[in-house]
Amino acid sequence: MRTFNVCSVVAVILCCACQGSVSHKKPIDEVRNGLLPPTLIAGEAPMRLEDRARYHRVPGLSTAVIEDFEVTWVDHFGVVRADDPVPVSDSTLFSVGSLSKAVTAVTVLSLVDDGLIDLDRDVNEQLRSWRVPDNELTADEAVTPRRLLNHTGGIMFSPPSSYSGDRLPSALQLLEGIEPSMTGPVLVDKVPGSVFQYSNAGFTILRLLIEERTGRPFAEVVSERIFEPLGMVHSSFDAPLPARLINDAASGHGRDGSSASEGQRWLSHTAAGGLWTTAADYAAFVVEVQRALAGRSTRVLSKKLASEMVSPQDSDRYGLGVFLHQRTGKKEYFSHIGDGLGFVGGFAAHRSNGKAAVVLSNGVGGIHLVREVMAAVARFNEWPDYLPPELQPVALSDGDLDRLVGRYRSGFDGLVEVRREEDVLWLCGVTRDDVRLFAVGGDVLVCRERAGDLRIVRGPDGSVESLNNGLADEVGRLPDPPVPAQRMADGELTPREMLTSGARLEGIGRYRALFAADPDHPAVSEGALNQLGYALLSSDALAAVAVFELNAELRPSSANCHDSLGEGYLKAGETDRAAASYRRSLELNPGNDNARRVLARLASSG
Repeated sequence: MRTFNVCSVVAVILCCACQGSVSHKKPIDEVRNGLLPPTLIAGEAPMRLEDRARYHRVPGLSTAVIEDFEVTWVDHFGVVRADDPVPVSDSTLFSVGSLSKAVTAVTVLSLVDDGLIDLDRDVNEQLRSWRVPDNELTADEAVTPRRLLNHTGGIMFSPPSSYSGDRLPSALQLLEGIEPSMTGPVLVDKVPGSVFQYSNAGFTILRLLIEERTGRPFAEVVSERIFEPLGMVHSSFDAPLPARLINDAASGHGRDGSSASEGQRWLSHTAAGGLWTTAADYAAFVVEVQRALAGRSTRVLSKKLASEMVSPQDSDRYGLGVFLHQRTGKKEYFSHIGDGLGFVGGFAAHRSNGKAAVVLSNGVGGIHLVREVMAAVARFNEWPDYLPPELQPVALSDGDLDRLVGRYRSGFDGLVEVRREEDVLWLCGVTRDDVRLFAVGGDVLVCRERAGDLRIVRGPDGSVESLNNGLADEVGRLPDPPVPAQRMADGELTPREMLTSGARLEGIGRYRALFAADPDHPAVSEGALNQLGYALLSSDALAAVAVFELNAELRPSSANCHDSLGEGYLKAGETDRAAASYRRSLELNPGNDNARRVLARLASSG
């Protein structure tokens, strides 16, 4: 894997940072110098794009701004690849991940307008080659296209996998879980209509429905119904990308700023996350939805269905392919964040006033940078009720500052720590770096880097017993309800800390015991343990291996667990055990290209 020197790349970015329309230099400069964090503190200065791009290790960014139902300016920043000085330009394509869902939703709705799809009829009555498997959960409620678009169809959660261009599974192969698909068959695991459960597989069902109802490949249908009418010449759902676009595709980058993958890889759930596009192209799509809502256009969508798209359904926080944003109780904005392989993009649009923005990046750190740029646009263009109110900090007494210092255990294995430097409190364990805490009255603490707050819980004597942790996660989701974080005793360790502090067996025992008592606990889910193992892998391979071994022990039939265990063994230098784990993963899932590649590499190296 190729890496790069962050400082040298920043120099390239700064050299490329003067792109953008000259006639819109003032708004571009205002936005670039006015980035805002999730929480606004009175008196704190805004941030600069060049500084934040460097901090988040994002090599390139494109921003398109919409006012009065028109794209008014587009700005490009940085480079298409960290170790290559080619600047981001009008033709640079980004993988936009789940921003694809809005485009897929409009494609479905256009077919509803034409009478080819019924939004509220059982999808099994509209499909031919595959059926959603019936079980006791579907006895009284049906999986419908509307519910699939709203993520309330009850379809299992399904993180996307990546594939080489010559082994991309079809929609049918993904749904049936057959080779080359790397995941099992798609099932219903919640009562349809009962709960919001984000599901990429649900959009793969919609992809199959589109293909069967039109008799044509999904990418062709979207191109004909969306891209061509709107002049989106730099957009495609094709995987691999067509020759006319492939050379304009940016490269994705990981959290450390290195190239995100070796060679070109493609996401499996195409309709859910396979779109490649430019900021200007996607902005043209957003404008068209806004115009349809206003009754100004019916080129791709009727006003009636556009209104349904941005209205609450069974889930009131999601419409049809878009999240619904509210600050004052009114869901006036529709939006989405999407991530590809080393990419993050986002858009937000007002339902009625013609204001919106699209921000696309080629780095995982874009999950923060995109929101910061969006907030700068919102302030400059005076988006109503989008930004949170500014909070006025208050001074804490010397005694309160001391009483708050300590370590707090959040949930089963989470940890936050509050420390003091003179009259400033710092919070550790929420972001990559320590962040400053601000008291805002009423025993409430906030930090700029996360939405939400920490609420102090005191004992009868005024001592701090715990903090109710209501800070948002990295994606911006607020916990509901907040998680109590209990003050820890001196010398007390969390189970996660035990893994790297000489008490590894005791730590693993705590996770094993939790699984025995509550196998559905989030801390011991397959995904959580896998994520924990990878978080440990770079610093303590033996601890990571112990976590991967536990996950494979608890889930012996999971090809993914054995694949991760193989990677852990490789990192620890145990090649024989790594090969055995990869072989087991391949037995469980013959479509596991990664296992096949690693085994071939191990065989060739002797």
